[in-house]
Amino acid sequence: MSKVRKILPVSTADISGLEKWLEEQANSGLFPVSIGSWATFTTTGVPGTRFRLEPYGSGRTPTEEQLALYRSAGWEYAFAIGSGYYFLFYATDPSAVELYSDHESRGLSLERLEKAAQRAQRRMLVFYSALIAVMVYFLFFYQSKFDVQPNNLAYLPIVLLQIFNPVFLVFIIAQIFIFRKNGRDLRLLKSSCKALKEGLAPPPSAGPSRKIVFENVMTLAAVIPLILLVIGTQFSWFAAYKETPLDAFERPYVEIQAMESTPVYQWNDLFEDPPFRNSQGTYYADVEYSLLAPSWYSVTQEAYSPQNGTRGNVFSKDPENGANRYSPELDTTCFHLLIPSMARSVAKAKMEQYRLVNLRWSYEYIDYSDLDFVIIANEPNGIWQMAALGRGGKVAVFRYGGQEKLRDHIDLLSALVR
Repeated sequence: MSKVRKILPVSTADISGLEKWLEEQANSGLFPVSIGSWATFTTTGVPGTRFRLEPYGSGRTPTEEQLALYRSAGWEYAFAIGSGYYFLFYATDPSAVELYSDHESRGLSLERLEKAAQRAQRRMLVFYSALIAVMVYFLFFYQSKFDVQPNNLAYLPIVLLQIFNPVFLVFIIAQIFIFRKNGRDLRLLKSSCKALKEGLAPPPSAGPSRKIVFENVMTLAAVIPLILLVIGTQFSWFAAYKETPLDAFERPYVEIQAMESTPVYQWNDLFEDPPFRNSQGTYYADVEYSLLAPSWYSVTQEAYSPQNGTRGNVFSKDPENGANRYSPELDTTCFHLLIPSMARSVAKAKMEQYRLVNLRWSYEYIDYSDLDFVIIANEPNGIWQMAALGRGGKVAVFRYGGQEKLRDHIDLLSALVR
């Protein structure tokens, strides 16, 4: 049996408008089998068929008593619309009596649906208000008891980049359309319910509308990619949203071996058992994306000296007379920003993310030829260091644990922003 699909051109809250549109489709030989953002029809429609939307009762399917009562009046049940908000009934017999004999009883039948729509709108408003409140709290007010240099506003440039993540933007677009649509539908339902309970005819239907078609198309265009992106991210379908071993990573980065004066090697060069920290080992890359940063990725490296001894994060070149391995670490994040004026603020924000909060850091600005800025950060123990370099819209930020001095390797590090 062939099927025909059409984008719904009327709101599901426009009861009389939707009923009339379905009747027009039946006159063209189409019978509905499902209705959402689009309607699916079979080519079995009978001209003259009438359709009526009946608000759901205490359950999400009609009771046997309701089905029997309506059948005796000449009406058959088709399916539920809107997750059970309406039951769709139809009658092919022109002598079938109407389900309601007066406006007041019809208006009372809509009260349950009106209250359900109001509750749903309030729940959505409360949910997003609470979500925004939590985000504001963590952005501006939360402070870890271990943080010796709290600076809540420092993260804002990175937050701005994350807001322009395509997945997040698609989600926001979908929510805006859904919220506006629900608000409009609730107003329409309330006005219809009020008029009917007062014994008046409901407000006239606007009929099929290009605006409704556009809203339904945009909702589908936003929701479907969002679902695919969320599922794809969860199951690592897309290379841009999963950890990549550096052997398969093609973007530029500074190899930790190029910095070290002591020979160091990757995990797999020294050990037979798999690394315990990460599925990709201790050498891997993460790619992120923002419309404000078309290129944004991070590289994590941990290396090991070849002498025997306990494996671990020991940064001295000859710890405890060689009893432990020297194992330096280097984390790198590179940005290519669409707006170059954001470079310095993004670099500082990333340094704030890299900062070990239980250490007190000192920052130094260094003038360096043909670079817009160089920032070096140190902590008192001299184990950890950070560096941020920028030129135009390119930014590279490093966090290093080891015995080398980042300020001695600026030439090497700056290759990522030239």
